[in-house]
Amino acid sequence: MDYTMQDILTNPAAVKALQSLALALVLLALAKGARIFAARRGKPAAETPHAIQYATAIVLCLGMVFIWFEGVGPVLTALTIVAAALTIVAKEVILNFLGSFIIFWRELFAIGDRIQVGDNSGDVIAKGILFFTLVETGKGGTTGHSTGRMVKVPNASVLTQPVINATRGSGYLWNELSLTLTTGSDWKEAQRILLDGAEAYRVAQSMDLDRIRRNFERRAVFFRELTPRVYVSVASGGIRLTLRYLCRSRMVHDSEDFITTRFLDRLAPGTLELASFQPE
Repeated sequence: MDYTMQDILTNPAAVKALQSLALALVLLALAKGARIFAARRGKPAAETPHAIQYATAIVLCLGMVFIWFEGVGPVLTALTIVAAALTIVAKEVILNFLGSFIIFWRELFAIGDRIQVGDNSGDVIAKGILFFTLVETGKGGTTGHSTGRMVKVPNASVLTQPVINATRGSGYLWNELSLTLTTGSDWKEAQRILLDGAEAYRVAQSMDLDRIRRNFERRAVFFRELTPRVYVSVASGGIRLTLRYLCRSRMVHDSEDFITTRFLDRLAPGTLELASFQPE
């Protein structure tokens, strides 16, 4: 059966379909234009598509509702039915969508941040409507090295699990390195060696303590001192020294290696020795 243009234009369903198609094409064109404009303005390339995706989806859904339903009453009725059905059969999908909105709206993390959500930790490489993707780090939360494996984490997890972000803030964190010496060791000399190692690490990493302090204080985090300190305590089998120092959030293990190797070079039998038992 042949249809003329007049037949199509007089068919309400066909008109609505054409309007829906036109709306979708316009929104796609606007979204593409927004990406180009954001790139020229130097906006963060990793975050911009996420914002545009949300805006486009919301406007498209609202437009479709007003195109295919006439009057407020039918719209509300349809939305109520759809919401009830989705709540029953797709609760996880709804929670994941709400979680993605919270991630974006509250800026819990950005692409490239190192985070831990529940038992999952790693570097964020992608964010989506239903889940976000991490490059997994080893056990130890923010201190582990990358395993190279990708983990898809449901967005709903941020609604019920604490979100630890090791990148936000100043980009630095306090780390503690503990060593146990024999009771006959010169613990004061060991204390000095650890402090010298922490200072050497600070110089090697070009860490500006004044700038780090300002970054902390901009987020209402205040420390009286940012210089390293060694705490002395008596442990099983010897004297325990705990060095507390600042390091880059992604370089905890590297900093420990830097300081520990310098300490081991200074060991001397009878004067400075490690205890045979080193508590975890």
